[in-house]
Amino acid sequence: MADESIFLRKKTPAPPVFPVKVILKFLAVLLGLALLAALGLFVYFKLQFTTYADSQYKFSIKYPKSWKVVVHPQPNVAVVFLRPKDTAMDTIQENFSVTVQPIPASIFNLAQFSATVKNQMTAVFSKSIQIAEDKPLHWGWREGRQMVFNAPKPDHLKMVNAWVLRDNQSYILTFFGDMNKYDKDKFYIEEIIHSLQLE
Repeated sequence: MADESIFLRKKTPAPPVFPVKVILKFLAVLLGLALLAALGLFVYFKLQFTTYADSQYKFSIKYPKSWKVVVHPQPNVAVVFLRPKDTAMDTIQENFSVTVQPIPASIFNLAQFSATVKNQMTAVFSKSIQIAEDKPLHWGWREGRQMVFNAPKPDHLKMVNAWVLRDNQSYILTFFGDMNKYDKDKFYIEEIIHSLQLE
């Protein structure tokens, strides 16, 4: 008869059982670390911006500190922010501009103005342009509109337009750049657009 102690020694030990409280504490620590990391990234992202204020056109807007600022380069153009080129070989200079124009007397509301912008863009670029996005936008209680245009041929262009009306003036925000680089610029563009404040 085999020695029972041999079989006892060969038994596989049961896996350790962790109390539910230990597991919950571990998950809470992981969640806390994830939140801290997210908060750190958020703060780092926000610290990359500074504010431009325009007393003539009565608005303020945030922009990345590393971007060059060109103030009032031409009539109705309040400011242009120039994104640094990635290389000296870049043929397209990514930029973001704020244009303030009087609203034509024939336009009475945002819907008419938005339709006019859309018609003008499609008339100028014809079949070479694609409307990638068309959605309402809000700055506080003010309602605006945002459209994203792609022009794949021949230069892979991306244009983001957002606008809001105040009294008899339109505030038009425009980003222009290479559509192949837009993914890394998108968060900056969205932050700039949403930071607009009308005085």
